Amino acid sequence: MAKYWMQKAEILVAGKKFVKDDFEVDFLVNFDDDPEPNISDVMIYNLSDTTIALLKKGENVILNAGYEGDVGTILLGTIDKQETVWEGIDKVTKLTVGEGSEKWLKAYVSKSYAPGVTSKAILADLAGMFGMELGELQLVNNLTYSRGRSVSGMLQSVMRQIVGETGSKFHISQGKILIRPWEAGTQTGFLLNADTGLIESPQPFEEESNGKKISGFHVRMLLNHRITVDSILQIQSKTANGTFRVRKGSHSGADFITEVEVVV
Repeated sequence: MAKYWMQKAEILVAGKKFVKDDFEVDFLVNFDDDPEPNISDVMIYNLSDTTIALLKKGENVILNAGYEGDVGTILLGTIDKQETVWEGIDKVTKLTVGEGSEKWLKAYVSKSYAPGVTSKAILADLAGMFGMELGELQLVNNLTYSRGRSVSGMLQSVMRQIVGETGSKFHISQGKILIRPWEAGTQTGFLLNADTGLIESPQPFEEESNGKKISGFHVRMLLNHRITVDSILQIQSKTANGTFRVRKGSHSGADFITEVEVVV
């Protein structure tokens, strides 16, 4: 486990780089598979007033984290809010970072599509209005609108409606728009066990959502930049064994832990 001793983290924002070795930094990066943009917190300690003034709403943020020789991106977003407070002798600058949240909240669309247009074509067009990369567009049902289709309203509401009509799911993850079947995910090829960062035996959970019973496991591991919403991974443990999909979780800089809920 020696390779996990050297924790690494860097925050890139407003033309500046804040490296964990040189600055005290902390973060809580959240991810889930619902369509609302994920909101995360990034903290940097004891910055100068001049530097703080650069960290304005709308600035792009990239957060990379991991261990010596194995670092990857865990957050891509923009600053929604910046707040600096004193905690004892420390000056803490907290950045509230959203994934595509500005356009999600404000973008409006009013458009008509010709007869024969498909839901896939409409969604590809609408996704382009977010100004983000379309990471995947795979529908459960690709509908054809023989009489054409008109859409009008907030972009996020229209997207949700069209995606819902196809029986698919829609979310934003690490700067990409993902539209796919509910059970689909991203293959990581990662085997999680005690030798690769699993901290303790996964704990089972069961709940009901929209009339459906959902069961899976709460899993804690050493921070792993490969893991995010919809990651498909294999788990070997005393309680959970098999292939699972991550439906939500978080990366914590305080203890360098990734916690997730996985389902079959």
